[in-house]
Formats: sequence, structure tokens, C-alpha cells
Amino acid sequence: MDKIDFEKYSNSIPKPEIGQGNNIGEQEIDVDDIWKIVTENLRLVLDRVEYKSWFEDTYLEQIQNGVATLSCSNEFKRSTILKDYNKFLQSCLTKATGQNLQVEIVIKKNEVDKPKERYTFAPPTDNPIMNLFTKMEGDKKKYEDSIKSARLNPRYTFKSFIVGPNNRLAEAVAQSVVSDIENESLTKSYNPVFYYGSTGVGKTHLMQAIGNEALRKNPDRKVVYVSIEQFLNEMIEAIRTKKNEDFRTKYREVDLLIIDDIQFVEAYPKTQEELFHTFNTLYQANKQIILASDRPPKEIKNITDRLRTRFEGGMVSDIQPPDYETRLAILKQSMLDKGVTVPDIFLDLIAKNIESSVRELEGALNKVLTLTKLGEVPSYEEVARILQVDIESKRKRATPEKVLNVVSEVFDISIRFIKSSRRNANIAIVRHVAMYILRNELQISLETTARLVGRKDHTTVLNACSVVEKRLKEDSSFAEKVEKCRRDIFY
Repeated sequence: MDKIDFEKYSNSIPKPEIGQGNNIGEQEIDVDDIWKIVTENLRLVLDRVEYKSWFEDTYLEQIQNGVATLSCSNEFKRSTILKDYNKFLQSCLTKATGQNLQVEIVIKKNEVDKPKERYTFAPPTDNPIMNLFTKMEGDKKKYEDSIKSARLNPRYTFKSFIVGPNNRLAEAVAQSVVSDIENESLTKSYNPVFYYGSTGVGKTHLMQAIGNEALRKNPDRKVVYVSIEQFLNEMIEAIRTKKNEDFRTKYREVDLLIIDDIQFVEAYPKTQEELFHTFNTLYQANKQIILASDRPPKEIKNITDRLRTRFEGGMVSDIQPPDYETRLAILKQSMLDKGVTVPDIFLDLIAKNIESSVRELEGALNKVLTLTKLGEVPSYEEVARILQVDIESKRKRATPEKVLNVVSEVFDISIRFIKSSRRNANIAIVRHVAMYILRNELQISLETTARLVGRKDHTTVLNACSVVEKRLKEDSSFAEKVEKCRRDIFY
């Protein structure tokens, strides 16, 4: 987890006028007011996700005998707060109370309420509030039924879809489609919409988000989501049972037809024929069609030219694998959806090593969650092993140039200064860290290590390693920066 420079915020923290010194009577302290002041300052410093992860269900229980007792929900959260936020919490509490307090945290399980009936029967009434409530419940039930009938997953919404450079155009097209469906009298801007991209990049999520949003705005719309395999199976069953008209009615009298994995139609000529006529019927009726494939229309083999030209006649939009920032945002959104927390260093490990598929990202997150649910905080190496990250292979690919670049970036000292003859303390310690990593992690010889940082004597390297090892034991902030260098270089 990246450290925040809490010290620079300490002096600006507001404090209530409840007295000065360490002899405030305990009866004068309202823990709710004190905690409100502390949390307001936490919100100023921490981002929304970090605050929600560690402090949303953390409370100040009492202040007694120079100790502020906090409560949280589990041991993992307790250990993280004590390790990463203890000093800042003490500073906040001192400013808020005027006392120099120590921090203790206890685990407090939430009491499980007995199940209660949410509603009781009420006879029909002319009360407008009751009628509004009944209508809202009816609309919700209608929406849920329409989602189920359309075969949509209610979790796939625009709200949970993370937009990045890889899918920004595709998402904009999807939003435009929803607007067009609202205005039925207007000609569709993009019809059909053809999404393509490798497996697991979010095509299904985005298509179903369109369907979910269309039904949220009007549950009476006819929306159908189907894979091409389901379409084929239903067509075969209709032929067998002589219900061809029922089949055609189902797919040709809809407001929005969404077909996934359309590339598999290349193996079924008869399905192509039926799909062609369904397409024409809907298109001429100004109804929206959305298709998805793992490749663009021109690369789908063995389909008729008339079908291919119809696929290409609207908007063809590709969705690329997400970049690092988007992958990290997807993981954080998934955590919020699940109501769980995972240390940032583990999210970083997942995001850096799983690059192609959103499904693989979420699968990796679930593996890490399984480890944390066992009650122990796993080590970085344990998580890497569970995710099958080949650390040794990555270690072998690390270069001296990468070491210098990472150390320079983490400590904010340019490589030019690291290699210079300057002996300022802040530059010298960064130079020592670079030599320490080059020597101990890359196993580079003493002479070569010295030369890489602009030194001639190999004894300089031995001294640097000794200085770093000693400071690692004494300075936790310094140790965390060195560990970040190692992670950025090797993982």
C-alpha cells in the first residue's frame, strides 16, 4: 500500500475547544464528536476507496486511562490500521482531544438481527403515499421479470462497466443505442452494432448493459439476449416440433435483439438463412440489433456475402484488452461490488500480471480473497504463487537499467545524480539502495555494480549493502520504499 505523507496534514487538523493538556476529565469527552472530527480529517487525506476499505465501519468506543479504544470488524483490518495508519490516528486524536493517546483496536462482530417481515398486508386505500409505494413495488417486480424473460444478467450494467482507452468508443456507442431505443420514431444511429474482441474483454457485459438499461427505462419493451448456439438449438427444436412460426415470432417481434458469439454461425448454413431473414425483418421495422464476435465480420469465414455486408452495415467497434490502470480500476470496482477489501500491493500484482482478460482478473481476485478469508494475511510470495506468477522468470529478465530507473522513480532522485560524485545524504542513500539491489537481487559482481553507479572501488558496494541492511531494520518507511522498488522491478 502506498504511504501517504500524513505529517504534512497533521498541523492543519481542526480541534474542538474541549480543553488543553492531558488532564481533561473523561466525562467531558463525547467519543462520537471526537470520532466525527477524526473521520472528517481522514476523508480529506484518503481517497474514497481507501477510506471505505479501512475506516467506514471502524468506530471510537471509549477514551480511558490515556488509551483510545477503536473497534473494527475483523483481524485483517485491525492489523492493517495499526501498521499503516497508527501514527496518523494518534496525531488526529491528540489534535481533537488535547491528550497524548495510545491507540488500541478490538474486534467487534456485528449482531445479526433476527429476520423480520419487510411488509405487512394493508387493504386497498386512497392514501397517495401508499399507492405510490405499491406502484414502485409493482414497477420493480415488472423490471425483474422483464430481465429474467430477456435472459439478462442484472449485474451487467453501465454503472459496473469500467471505461478505459480500450473500450471508450464501444461504450459511447452503447450509450447512443440506449438513447435511440428511447426515441422509437427516429432512425437508429448505429444498426446493427457489431462488437468484436478477444474473449473476456467485456463484450457480453456491454451488450447486456444496453439491454438492462433499456428495460430499466421501460420494462414493457421486448428484449432478447441469446447466444448463436441457443438460437440454433431453438431453431432445431422448432423444426422438430413444427413450431416454426412461434420461433420466428419470438425473434422477429422484438425491440432489441442481442446475439452473442455470432462467429459460430459460419458452421451452420441453415442458421445463416434464418438469421438473414430475422435481420431483415427487424432492420426494416427500425428495431435495434446488437452482435458480438471474437473477430471482425471480414474475418468470419464461410458466411454468405449478403450476411457479411449486413454485419458491416452499421457500427463495427473493437474492444481491446484493458491497460494497467483500467485493470486496477476493474479490480477495485469488483471489490466494492463484493463488499470486501484486498491490500493494494496484491491488486497491483494481479493487474500487472494478468493482462488480457477481465474474467481472469476477477478469477485471480477470488483466489486472493479465498486466502484472506482463512484469517491470515498472505505474503506477497504466497499470492504470487497462487496466481502462478513466475517470479524467477521475471527476476531473470530484470536489467541494471530497470533497477536504476525504478530506484530513481521511487526515491525521486534522477539517475544523473545517482551516478554523480555528489555525497549529499539524500542522494547517497539512494545510490546505496541501487547498489544493494544490483548486488543482492541481480547477483552482479562488486566491480560491475560499482561501475554501474559511477564508482571505481568495490569496497563502496560492500559499505552500501551494510548501510542499507542496517537502515532496513531501523526505518519502516525506508524499508517500505525498498520493498516497492523490489516489487516494481521483479513482479
